[in-house]
Amino acid sequence: MKLVSYDDNRFGAILGEEVVDLTDQFGDVLGYLRSGAQPRLDGPRRLPLASVALRAPVPRPPKILCMAGNYADHWREAGLSAPPRDNFAPQMFVKPVTTVVGPDEPIRLPGPICTHVDYEGELAAVIGRPGFRIPASRALDHVAAYANFNDVSGRKLTVETPRPDNPRTAFFDWLNGKWFDTFGPLGPWLVTADEVPDPQALAIQTRVNGEVRQKASTADMIFSLAETIEWISQFLTLEPGDLIATGTPSGVGSTTGTFLRPGDVVEVEVEGLGILRNPVVAAV
Repeated sequence: MKLVSYDDNRFGAILGEEVVDLTDQFGDVLGYLRSGAQPRLDGPRRLPLASVALRAPVPRPPKILCMAGNYADHWREAGLSAPPRDNFAPQMFVKPVTTVVGPDEPIRLPGPICTHVDYEGELAAVIGRPGFRIPASRALDHVAAYANFNDVSGRKLTVETPRPDNPRTAFFDWLNGKWFDTFGPLGPWLVTADEVPDPQALAIQTRVNGEVRQKASTADMIFSLAETIEWISQFLTLEPGDLIATGTPSGVGSTTGTFLRPGDVVEVEVEGLGILRNPVVAAV
């Protein structure tokens, strides 16, 4: 089943070329995820899919938890060796909810503070069942749905305040580069977990202006989604609507110095999850 948020705070499911409105049943997507109930599709009003404006399917996730460095080829393209699993743990960071935008909404470049903006196509999982200290063997039982995600990244910040050049400064510049508004496109919809038998067997591709920049399989992840959920849930309780972005493969723009410019169109496509398309626009 494909689930959408659309127009002004409406929630529904896609059936063929129509949207079945589920707002009266659940309120919104978080209400649906928290309820654990199956929607009734035989009574609510229906609208042509082409007549609605799709929004981010989870407009305000409680948490956005992102994986860094989860594909070995992504390490190698940065001139580094991927660390061995035995001496490594998933490296997670958090993006603010204000980064989230939906399909066809613009990625807005930040302006002078950050002129090197990059794409990162990823598979995202949306939590349905809450949990703490979840073992990997049961982790996927807590996933309600999947979606395309673009972990847009500012690669270089221009900060006027004089600062020492050290690893701590470099880390926080990297982290702050993930935080700009619109730097978390999500969508175009959620695909429920029953339609994704194996999240580690999906083709993933990112295109800029139709040119393929990233092409890989989720089988290439260093840590599987289940292992990532096990790791995260040692530290915090996962809640319905939490978004877990599983890392990006090689092919990012920073490798070739090909950064996003106004007028570009970025597409992220994970197999079976539709196409997340976003234009790039200049700073206000």
